[in-house]
Amino acid sequence: MNLQTNLLNWFQKNQRPLPWRKAYRPYEVWVSEIMLQQTQVETVLPYFKRWMEALPTIESLAQADEKKVLKLWEGLGYYSRARNLHESAKFIVDKFDGQFPDDFEDIFSLKGIGRYSAGAIASIAFNQEQPIVDGNVFRVLSRIYAIKKSIDDPKNREIFWRLQKSLIPKGEARHFNQALMELGALICTKENPKCLICPVQKFCKAFKEGNVENYPVRSARKKMVKIQATALVLGKNGKYFIHKRPLGKIMGGLWEFPEWKLSRDRKFSASQIQQKTLKHIQDDFDMKIEDLKNLGTIKRNYTHHNESLHVFYAKFDDRDLHHKNDWPSAWANKSDFKKYPFSSAHSKIAALVSTL
Repeated sequence: MNLQTNLLNWFQKNQRPLPWRKAYRPYEVWVSEIMLQQTQVETVLPYFKRWMEALPTIESLAQADEKKVLKLWEGLGYYSRARNLHESAKFIVDKFDGQFPDDFEDIFSLKGIGRYSAGAIASIAFNQEQPIVDGNVFRVLSRIYAIKKSIDDPKNREIFWRLQKSLIPKGEARHFNQALMELGALICTKENPKCLICPVQKFCKAFKEGNVENYPVRSARKKMVKIQATALVLGKNGKYFIHKRPLGKIMGGLWEFPEWKLSRDRKFSASQIQQKTLKHIQDDFDMKIEDLKNLGTIKRNYTHHNESLHVFYAKFDDRDLHHKNDWPSAWANKSDFKKYPFSSAHSKIAALVSTL
């Protein structure tokens, strides 16, 4: 038996019963692949279920308003992906009569679809012999073949794409591509790989060399940057001020409490943070606030950044509120928060408001 046969037999017996595998509906495969980008399967499952209950077809997604789409995506991050799904659904309805395209180039042309996603959708939904290389596949192939080239160097990645395509057995693209990813997720894991029960152990050069955990090879990691930031919960008569980030900005289309960046790789004392927050409030709202209540600190991480977001509460009187930006804004009560799509961090702020 060869590597492919061993892997396919293992996958048939051990694959996880994921909802998009029940019928391999192209729409479900597409949504799952976008949700799974840089996100664990266990995290995606409840989001996928909620999404399909609310938007079961491409037509229903195309007809939904953006606020609903972003609210369904809330907590997954990378909100441009939700907007791309929404825009692509409208395009599919307009150009393909609501039928997800089965041509690889048409799939690749959809907004937010890259080489990996196009290959995953084409192979999983339509069983086309298109290669896929994600983090799991990089790890599995680099170990099996003891590839000593850094996967962080773009010119080296083509080695993996060519190799993966050459391995796909005829007529088995759907199962083989998923089997490779499943092996990386369940057996050939980043830490503590389960080599002794691996179905392709006898083909693995890294296992024979006894240095599995040295693969994949990576360049030196970038240093993490520490960020200090502050956010304001401004309350008036049981309602709280929020505004909507404009499209084109990071987190565009999402609602948030006002926030400001304070420092990069510099630590401030609690009193300094409070003073800087008061200064931002005065500058941006043209008003003086004497008393701030500390609601807590929220940690959030994004590419090469560790951020501490310090959250403060202040009461506001009945004067008109003036803000120097012209973003859409609203005064929302606690029960209204569920109607607005927030980022994960600002959802946590909304939860803190419930303690007031």
